[in-house]
Amino acid sequence: MAISIKGVNTGVIRKSNNFIALALKIKEPRNKESLFFMSAMELRDLLIALESRLHQKHKLDAAARLQYEQARDKVIKKMAENIPEILVDELKNADINRRVNTLELTDDQGENLTFVLTLHDGSKCELVVNELQIEMLARAIIHAINNAEMRELALRITSLLDFLPLYDVDCQENGNLEYDTYSQPEWKH
Repeated sequence: MAISIKGVNTGVIRKSNNFIALALKIKEPRNKESLFFMSAMELRDLLIALESRLHQKHKLDAAARLQYEQARDKVIKKMAENIPEILVDELKNADINRRVNTLELTDDQGENLTFVLTLHDGSKCELVVNELQIEMLARAIIHAINNAEMRELALRITSLLDFLPLYDVDCQENGNLEYDTYSQPEWKH
């Protein structure tokens, strides 16, 4: 069953100054709540998809963009009224089975982005993010990272949004070059 968003809250789990995970708590339309924990790489993948859709919205003509922004502002206001509470105990005793091992954008057609989250226990959850909710979700993520004073993490993640590594080259001690290639899912291109 797909998880739709009514409200979101985020928090950072860290050990000393090391980022462990971002807690993402979602309030669904019937007030059910779901809690996920994302590593930096899954967080990066989520932000790549969100940023890509926001970029499309910035290309709209003035009238369409104004209409989008007005609708977005109404949705953001409604989401702000439905922020689920994250309890300290939920972060201190995080359930490893709620850790997102992989995040894949499976559908970006229409008004929604649909992600499949593969959790640590092997189960899969479908998360549906409406394009009008993207900005609020991105703000919540950034706010949590800033509140945790993890500037280095913020810089690392945003720098990873600028490009996708497709290959790298290492110069060996004997003067030879060693090439490595990285395949990226099509949705990230």
